[in-house]
Amino acid sequence: MDTILKPIVDLLQFILQFYYDNAFPNYGIGIILLTITVRVVLLPLTITQTKSMIEMQKVQPKLKALQEKYKKDKERLQKEMLAFYQEHKINPLAGCFPLLLQMPVFFALFLVLQNFEPLKEASFLWISSLGKPDPYYILVVLMMATTFLTSYMTITDPKQAQIAYIMPIVLGFISIQLQAGILLYWVVTNLWSIGQQYVMARFYPTPTPQKGS
Repeated sequence: MDTILKPIVDLLQFILQFYYDNAFPNYGIGIILLTITVRVVLLPLTITQTKSMIEMQKVQPKLKALQEKYKKDKERLQKEMLAFYQEHKINPLAGCFPLLLQMPVFFALFLVLQNFEPLKEASFLWISSLGKPDPYYILVVLMMATTFLTSYMTITDPKQAQIAYIMPIVLGFISIQLQAGILLYWVVTNLWSIGQQYVMARFYPTPTPQKGS
């Protein structure tokens, strides 16, 4: 995996070092700028994914009606759903494809923050070493809070609300021993996602589902 991701790791590491050398001689600020850079580059994929999800939400009632109508005939159901997707010009995998393209970048970014030697001696605000866990757990708390907000903003089904409360707690325990640099990236990513979801909701509001026939 490391070999496959090496070109991306090298590029991200170069960008991080570039920000340190030419913008702000602080790796904490460099991580923030690198995170924003990555999210800006991936923004077109995010928009594509959002549009695809909206289209799927519009037709969910009709899809459920089809599934109910042909629930005892799986072969007929597959044919009807394929025809339905073609009629509405929907690719059910379109929402997954942008996410799959983003995953190598996020894995590579994790490897950079985990293994980049200068981070072990780099300080940022109250943190003496970005290569070690946050001694005061402030970033852990910020990560939990921003993860909750990110999850809560995406909930469309009230039954899923419990996930928004449980997930941050679980991630909090898992992340206690993570390097502060990784947690800083995580917090900035969550803050970006919160702002992004707010803006997306303005430009691409949640549609009123079409009634099933």
